[in-house]
Amino acid sequence: MSDVLAAQGYRWQPPPPLVPSDRAELFPSHLAPSWIDPLLGSLAHARGGVHTVRWSIAARHLDAVPVAMPPSAQRVLSAVWAGPRPFHVSIEHVTQALAGVGVCANELAFVVSAHPSGSHALREALARLGVKDRQIGFDWRTVSPVKRAVLAGGPHLRIEFPVGSPCWGTCGPGCRCGRYLVLAHLQFSPASQVRSLLEVAVLESELLSAVDDTREPFGVRRFEALVKSVHEVLPAHGTPRAQAQRVRLLVDRAFTAALLIGSGFLPGPRGRPHVVRRLLRNAATELALTGVSLTRLEGLVKVADRTVRTPLGFTPLADHLLETVREERERFARVLARAPLLLEGAVTPRHQPAERARALLRLRGDHGVPLGVAVAWCREHGIAVSLRHLARLDRDRHVEWPHLER
Repeated sequence: MSDVLAAQGYRWQPPPPLVPSDRAELFPSHLAPSWIDPLLGSLAHARGGVHTVRWSIAARHLDAVPVAMPPSAQRVLSAVWAGPRPFHVSIEHVTQALAGVGVCANELAFVVSAHPSGSHALREALARLGVKDRQIGFDWRTVSPVKRAVLAGGPHLRIEFPVGSPCWGTCGPGCRCGRYLVLAHLQFSPASQVRSLLEVAVLESELLSAVDDTREPFGVRRFEALVKSVHEVLPAHGTPRAQAQRVRLLVDRAFTAALLIGSGFLPGPRGRPHVVRRLLRNAATELALTGVSLTRLEGLVKVADRTVRTPLGFTPLADHLLETVREERERFARVLARAPLLLEGAVTPRHQPAERARALLRLRGDHGVPLGVAVAWCREHGIAVSLRHLARLDRDRHVEWPHLER
C-alpha cells in the first residue's frame, strides 16, 4: 500500500518513536487526537501528502470486563494530504491502494457520516466512482469514532469489507455483527476550513483478515505458529466460545508484551511499564484459571518473539529481556498465593452484591488480585457476584487506570 500511495504523490516519512516524548498518552494510538501530529509538520506551509507506517498500541482497556477484543497492537498506515482536492480522488486513491494488496475493490463497502456538513458531497463522490447503493451505509452517531482535534467536525468515511455470511436479511455496510471489517478511516476537514486536509488510517490487522477471508483476528498466517503453541499449552476448558476467547487473549498478550519489551519497556508499577505488567499478568491469569503452570508464560512470549515479532524486522529478544518475564511471573505467583486469604477477609463479611464488587476492585487495585481469579474463587465458595455490576463499577470509577483517562 505504501508503494501505491507513493505513486499517487504521498511522500514517505519515517515513523516517529513508539513513545514520542512530547505526548501525554501512554502509547500512540490511531484513535488519539494527536495521532496525525507527526505528519503535519512537513505540511505546515506546503501542499501535497505524506504517509508513514507505525505501531498503534491500544492500552486503554486492557482490564475491561469482559476482556476487550484483541488485537492490542497493530501497524497502521497513516497519511495526510493538505490542499483542496475532490473527495472522489482521495477515495479512489485509497481503494486502489487496498486493491494493490489483494482486496477485491468490487466487494468494498462504504459507511458515510450522516451528520457533519459535507457528507452529501461524500455520497456524490461515491456515486461518481460507480459505487452501488447496496455498498453504502450511514453512520448516524453524532461523534466520529476517529474524532481528531485538527479535523473535528468534518465528514468521515469508513471503508469496510464483508467476510462470511450476513447476520440477517438487513445486514449491510455499517452492521456491527462482525461481518464487516473496518479497513480504513478517512477524515476530511470541515468545508468551511480554508486549508483543506484529509487524513487516512488503514488498519493492518483488519486488512490481513480481509485478504485471508477470516473474521478471526488471529486466524491470519502471521499468527499460525503462535496460535498452535497456545493450543498445545491450553487444555480444553469451558465452552468452545470461551476457549476461543482464551486463545485470542493469550496470543494477543504474548505478542504485545514481546513487542513492548523489545522496545525497551519492562514490567513495572506505573505508567508504560505498568501496561507491560498487565499484559503479562492477563496472560498468566488465563493460564492459572485453566490449571496450566505459570512457567509456560516465558515460552509463549519467546514463541511470539521468534515467530511474529522477529519476522517483522526486529532483533530477537536478548536473554536478559526474557529473564524479566520470568521475574514478573514469579512476582505474580506470590500474588496468587496470597489471594485466597485476602479474598476470604475482604468478601465473606459482605452480603450485598455492590459491597462484594467494590471489595474485589479494591483487592485488584491494592494487591493486584485479578478479577478473573477473584470471581472464580467466589464461585468455588458459593458467593454470588454480578459480573454486570462489577463491570459497571469498574467503568464508572476507573479504579485501576485513572491515568489513562487524562
